[in-house]
Amino acid sequence: MIKLIFVTGNSKKFQSAQEILKKYGICLVQKKIETIEIQDCDVRRIAEFSAKYAGDLLKKPVIKVDVGFEIEALNNFPGPLVKYINEWLPSQKILKLMEGENNRKAKFVEVIAYYEPGISPLSFVAETQGEIAQKPAGEKSGWGIDAIFIPRGFRTSLATLSNKQRLKVWSKSHWIRLAQYLRSKNKNA
Repeated sequence: MIKLIFVTGNSKKFQSAQEILKKYGICLVQKKIETIEIQDCDVRRIAEFSAKYAGDLLKKPVIKVDVGFEIEALNNFPGPLVKYINEWLPSQKILKLMEGENNRKAKFVEVIAYYEPGISPLSFVAETQGEIAQKPAGEKSGWGIDAIFIPRGFRTSLATLSNKQRLKVWSKSHWIRLAQYLRSKNKNA
């Protein structure tokens, strides 16, 4: 059994990752640590920096997840600032920025950064494609942006979906690639 520390305070995120990785013989341990979050437009660099910070602090291998949200017509705004934009701007204000835009493409970018002391951080990236709705829909469930993001294959916003449906929206390919990397690494050790 491979044991790995997941640096997060988000219990839902932890449980979801734990469920995926246990199928690969990987046991996650949750550790809440305040990490330094650098200012950057690249979610990957932010995640890798935070993972390295936590791994060096704990002197153990860790993973850290960071998420960005990119609206193509707005030059990929808000990117890694999505957490703050959700606090500062209601979804109606984002839609105001989209007035007159025909290009409604948007995506969530989720990065898992793996770091162990002595090696460079590695990233595993997954994108969840979709589009920006014409108007908000759904109860306040998750982030405010959820009310205006329609995932590919759905006709309604993320905020209108049940928890079970929401779990089907997110790509899990990055978790699988992480698991394959760890198993391969352990085999060769």
